[in-house]
Amino acid sequence: MGTEQLVGTIQQVQTHQTDHTDRPDPWADLSARLGDLGSALRDQYRQVSADAPDEEEVRAALRTLGAAAEAFLASVGSALRDPLLRERLRETAAGLVTVLGATFEELGEELAWSGTEPESPTDTP
Repeated sequence: MGTEQLVGTIQQVQTHQTDHTDRPDPWADLSARLGDLGSALRDQYRQVSADAPDEEEVRAALRTLGAAAEAFLASVGSALRDPLLRERLRETAAGLVTVLGATFEELGEELAWSGTEPESPTDTP
């Protein structure tokens, strides 16, 4: 047995990396769009906030809302201590439950009917 010897030349091949700079980068595009949107929102906020109330006016409005909420809750609490009003509330809640139950029952019947009796092409006029 002999050994083989390979004799010849190796062709040199020039390689180059693909240049991706010609294609748009979707992340860079998204980043630019988000930046533009942020700038537009900031500008819009500045325009609107120029007419906005100052901090003390906002605090005063919040105090007014808080007082109104307290008064509302106090009136609800007082009303719930009234036996006649409590009974009316209970009757109204029972009526709501009845109406919702009937609605879901009708819906269930429609769904069950449509599922058990499919319309065939021969049944249509």
